Amino acid sequence: MAQITVDLSEAVELASVPPGVYPARISGAEVKATKAGTGNYIKWEMTIFGAEGELTRFNNSKVWHNTMTSGKGAGMLKQFVKAATGEELSGGLDTDTLLGKEVSLTLAEGKDQHGQPSGYPEVKAVKALAAPF
Repeated sequence: MAQITVDLSEAVELASVPPGVYPARISGAEVKATKAGTGNYIKWEMTIFGAEGELTRFNNSKVWHNTMTSGKGAGMLKQFVKAATGEELSGGLDTDTLLGKEVSLTLAEGKDQHGQPSGYPEVKAVKALAAPF
């Protein structure tokens, strides 16, 4: 194991993005298999931008949202694509075509498997981004 020297003199505490509505850009997508191996989901990475007032410190914060690619849960994927593109999803999807698209995220306080605050925001809704962003 390597021994390293750590300098924390300029480190800042990262704060969880508080509940609210934020403009965000889709900045990444990764297709993953479910733990049960019964299908796939897409892990979307979104970057907050354009927050104002005291919330400007959360600009450039990352938020993640998962959408199933089949079954009943795929309805969330349909809503996600519609919010990002304004078009209905039909057939296949190239996730790269959504990179850079802007959406409006409604965030709530995330919970862990025991119902306790997780410290990470949970995406409750993804909608089309309205002007002026």
